[in-house]
Amino acid sequence: MLEEIFGDYPKIKVLDYLLMNPFGTYTKQQIAVGAEISRITLNNFIEEIIERNILIKDSNSRLSLNLDSPIVKILNRIIDDLNKIKIDEEMENHDESYDILDDDELDVVFDENASDVDLDQLEQEITFTEYESLKIEYVEENSTNFKLAFCE
Repeated sequence: MLEEIFGDYPKIKVLDYLLMNPFGTYTKQQIAVGAEISRITLNNFIEEIIERNILIKDSNSRLSLNLDSPIVKILNRIIDDLNKIKIDEEMENHDESYDILDDDELDVVFDENASDVDLDQLEQEITFTEYESLKIEYVEENSTNFKLAFCE
């Protein structure tokens, strides 16, 4: 929800992922994959999020959302309000049929800890996607000077 409003920024993606999955305990890799960013990118700012008491690091270096943090409480209220607005908008425009799923079917659909998920493979795909837009252009042949350009 935050990403839809504030944009496709790594910190926003991480906060959005954690707020949508508030009760888990995660490794950095799980957070990076869940937020669809590389671990390298996550490492650039994860300590700042921990210092702001948004995340709590346990003795095993696993991270969890600090549900007692004033920042997290405010962000949760904002997300709740935004969800209510979105639901109201959708209800006004509702004209399609839908399937009703029982609890077991919903568990299968929303199983984020499915054993068939290869975190290493997902992380590689995310890293590749994140860096595929970078293009190195050499200023001169046989020169150590180069510039980075973002491809569109």
